[in-house]
Amino acid sequence: MRRIRKILSLCLIVIMLSNTVIFGEINVNNNIKGALLGDLETGEILYEYNIDEQLAMASITKLMTYLLMMEAVEEEKISLNDDVVISGHAASTEGSSFGILSGETLSLDTLVKGMLIVSGNDCATAIAEHVGGTVDNFVNMMNEKASELGLLSASFINPHGLPINDAETGQNHMSISDIYKLVRHILTNYPKLLEITKQQELIIEERNYQKEATNPLLTVLEGVDGLKTGYTDKAGLCLVSTLPVTGNGQDYRLIAIIMGAQTHEERINKSTELLKYGMNNYSQQKLVDMSQPIDKVYISNSKKGKIDVFPATDLNKMVGNEDIVKIEVTYNDTVNAPLIKGDKIGTISVYINEEETKQIDAVVGEDVKKANIFIRIYRFLLNIFGN
Repeated sequence: MRRIRKILSLCLIVIMLSNTVIFGEINVNNNIKGALLGDLETGEILYEYNIDEQLAMASITKLMTYLLMMEAVEEEKISLNDDVVISGHAASTEGSSFGILSGETLSLDTLVKGMLIVSGNDCATAIAEHVGGTVDNFVNMMNEKASELGLLSASFINPHGLPINDAETGQNHMSISDIYKLVRHILTNYPKLLEITKQQELIIEERNYQKEATNPLLTVLEGVDGLKTGYTDKAGLCLVSTLPVTGNGQDYRLIAIIMGAQTHEERINKSTELLKYGMNNYSQQKLVDMSQPIDKVYISNSKKGKIDVFPATDLNKMVGNEDIVKIEVTYNDTVNAPLIKGDKIGTISVYINEEETKQIDAVVGEDVKKANIFIRIYRFLLNIFGN
């Protein structure tokens, strides 16, 4: 079989509401240390600014604390129903506080809510002691987990993000790109986190406690259901926010990160602008579906003749409203029967705006038997003399 390229036309129809504001492009880079907008499922980055510099991360730290705690729960080492006796060290943790008292007993579940909704540093310390035995041991666990996840920029000195002093070594650090990786890992493995972070206030009746969540976007942009705020003098005002995009055939989740904003208004406005930009200018499309044949190919020595060709895997991509998508199938120089289901016979190349973004194996979707001698002679004669 000769090497053949087939270009398949792909039309993407994006349904936009008539009152939707469309941003051709945005720039949120002024007066911040870095920013990122990305998709949870695909990991695609739709907007970025200074995402690889190691930055002070303040209370964004608590996402790693949550991850280690949930892994311990999953391994049945601890339970969210555990009663935790609060140590003097935890109760005296400075900075943002849930107001826990030395010697009192609280459920681990309550401490988690106090850590994530109102950013209690004291809760983070108590959780660290419960999971790791000591804070020092827990911090070692944090750094080991960061290494395991490939978060090469991460450096932790405590479970909450409060700086020890003004020196660089007294801060927890991570790059925005690694924060994005961490958030994707947590939301993929522990999506129930959002049931906590979507709460606009924390109410604990038995403690006569009521306080608004630290995440300002929960009441500003409809649909936002997380994730974590942070602030120190060194880090500036930080926010990891997220929301699901559904309807009109869409079902994906955006993640926005703003680090080092100078004012509360800038943190809110820039986070909102990122998320709206993602919602209004992109859609997630299944460009290649492994359950659907992408082409038919004629294999001259096969029993059936024409054989359905399938992608070896699905391909979901975030596609801009004005992007042009092209799919090209290139077949191997030689494709002959017999073949086994799943055998590669070519390559599917996906282009967005003329740039190749992905290659996927083109495979046969069934066993392909070799034609007997009589069928091959018949096809040979048909090829010579015509129909």
